[in-house]
Amino acid sequence: MKIIVFAVSVLWFFWPVFASAQPDSAMLAWRAGETGVALETWRDRAERGDAEASLFLGYIHRNGVGVPRDEAQALQWYRRAGELGHAEAQYELGLMYELGIGVAADPGEAAMWYGLSSAQSCPGQLRAGERLGDR
Repeated sequence: MKIIVFAVSVLWFFWPVFASAQPDSAMLAWRAGETGVALETWRDRAERGDAEASLFLGYIHRNGVGVPRDEAQALQWYRRAGELGHAEAQYELGLMYELGIGVAADPGEAAMWYGLSSAQSCPGQLRAGERLGDR
């Protein structure tokens, strides 16, 4: 009986670790070439507030990977992730506004997104200030 109680206690304590270690079904589908399944899964997650899924959709649409290239759509997905606090999406938004990708160039908007990204120590953001400072 003590063994069962111990086993249940261990499982109860470590359940969040086991649950978070589950593979991402969308990423597994993507790697298996099941683009439609992956996109549908990410879209569903993004619409429920998953910032990481929104980031993936932004990347996919910006680069035309598995879908037609659509920078305006990419901007929308990056914005959704950025507004949810995703540092990498905030950096991507800064870059798009800086360079005018899918939107009119706007150094002020770029600086705002870069600043949000920088506040979270996003590695990709480190050179953004240098580029905007030259303008």
